[in-house]
Amino acid sequence: MFNMRDIVLEIIRELDERDKVRERVLSLSRDVVRYSGFAIRSMQRGKMDDAEENLRKAKKCLEEMVSVAERYVDFIFKGFASTAFQEYAEACLLHSFMKGERMPSPKELNVPNVSYLMALGDFVGELRRSVLISMKEKRFGDAERAVNLMEEIYLSMMLIDHPEVIALGFKHKCDVARSLLEKTRAEFLLVLQEERLTRKLEEFMKQLGWKKNEVQH
Repeated sequence: MFNMRDIVLEIIRELDERDKVRERVLSLSRDVVRYSGFAIRSMQRGKMDDAEENLRKAKKCLEEMVSVAERYVDFIFKGFASTAFQEYAEACLLHSFMKGERMPSPKELNVPNVSYLMALGDFVGELRRSVLISMKEKRFGDAERAVNLMEEIYLSMMLIDHPEVIALGFKHKCDVARSLLEKTRAEFLLVLQEERLTRKLEEFMKQLGWKKNEVQH
């Protein structure tokens, strides 16, 4: 007696369950991306409390995403889940930088290594934004710290030459990181020189004013 119908029906049940898991993972990954984006924007605006609340939400969604996909772990390495890991890692890296803490590893963030590497290139872009904001607010020490980290990240990225990562567009991220680093470093040095020149001019004018008053007396 043939039992092909029963076999196919069992496969259909499995595929139905798999499809439900996929939809749930997709929904959660979107939540992770959204909350991570909110966190990044809040950090750049100096609203750390809001940023940390969104990071907590992103982490919760990420943990649920991994738990839901436990039976179908291949979903974790697909595009939508990979993007969620990247966005979350980027937000966590920026948070550590803003807090003056050491950079967390992929293991500490529970993020796949490849997703972490892909996040580094985007993190360089956020560091550039931090540099521009710091220069505008004349926080040149913070700007220099960000530029130095941009350089360290870029040089570290250049160590990667593995086909699996390169195939995902990592080389392009390296090229963009180099371009941002060179542009940001040049802008920072120019602004720093202008600031130093302005300070020297102000000191010189004060000295002239003091001598002028002394002569008048």
